[in-house]
Amino acid sequence: MNSSDKNRDSKISNLVKLYKEGDMNVVIPLAQELTKEYSSAIAYNILALAYKAQGKYVLAQELYEKLLVSVPESTTFLGNLGNVYTSLGRLDKAEECLKKALEIKPSLVSVAISLGNIFVQTGRLDDALLTFKSLLESCDKITIEELDDVNYRIAEVYRQKGRAFFGIAIHHFNQSRHHLSRAYCLELTYILKDKAAYIEEEDKINSKTELSPLLAAVQTHASIRYGYADSNKFCKDPLEYIYHSKLTTEEGFNEKLVENLLSIKKSVSSVSQNLINNGEQSAGNLLLMDDPSIATIKKIIVDRIQNYRNKYKNSEDGFIKKWPKSADLYGWIVDLKKVGSLNSHMQKLGWLSGSLYLKVEKPEG
Repeated sequence: MNSSDKNRDSKISNLVKLYKEGDMNVVIPLAQELTKEYSSAIAYNILALAYKAQGKYVLAQELYEKLLVSVPESTTFLGNLGNVYTSLGRLDKAEECLKKALEIKPSLVSVAISLGNIFVQTGRLDDALLTFKSLLESCDKITIEELDDVNYRIAEVYRQKGRAFFGIAIHHFNQSRHHLSRAYCLELTYILKDKAAYIEEEDKINSKTELSPLLAAVQTHASIRYGYADSNKFCKDPLEYIYHSKLTTEEGFNEKLVENLLSIKKSVSSVSQNLINNGEQSAGNLLLMDDPSIATIKKIIVDRIQNYRNKYKNSEDGFIKKWPKSADLYGWIVDLKKVGSLNSHMQKLGWLSGSLYLKVEKPEG
């Protein structure tokens, strides 16, 4: 290797190191410089991943699409573009990319997991199980972290398939160290087993001081059912934390904004959602899209979250005192048709959740 090659490799290695350290404001200009200097595939990939890390998903999408024109067989670019499409709600395009990557290289574990996730989102649970279970059969080729993830996702599929499959779901949750596995295990134990089995599982969780809305809901329900003190550490009295706010035209919430958001919703895929009667839900995370209307509604939501935190800042409940230092904002649109409805439910995964009503039909008569 000559000195020029060594210099190039040193710069690329430094770029990878900086990306892992997480300061994308440093990574992006350096990656842009190195793509011009060396046309390095690694530098291009780091640049796209850095865009994604900053929430600039559309820039990442456009870069991967451009790269694949030149190198259509790159499984790295195909897999990563598939993940970007998924986040942006373009599930058909995502599935196409991921399947092509696996045709070229079937051993790509992360790509297979991503494809299985699309099967779940689109209601093809048996296809998802086949995909995830095939990874377990090659467990000598996947990392411990990937094995945890696969077991968690298999458990999630069985949980979605219904009560008859809860036992096997518990088995797979117990095989995973995913941060939500214990919470789901507690929920299914509560549904399937007796008080003693539930208390044994709850004691394991309480010893680790875990916090989540799902744990809180199950533990509070169990305390009422079994007649003992509520041990949930997330929130003791959730009805005290209900917050309402009217959106105003001054901050940009108007008919034009609503029309634009509903138009954007039509441009993405819809996902299977058994809570919805006569309606549909947008796929992916709408708040990642690069659009002025999305930016406006995102700012409104962020402002309301800050107002919420200010209102309850003196609370001693866990979800306020241990508010995450960093978080992702996730949003979608539920479009209900005439006489459509949304079944009662809770957002098990969100630290804080809420609804923003874009358009409400006036009652007849």
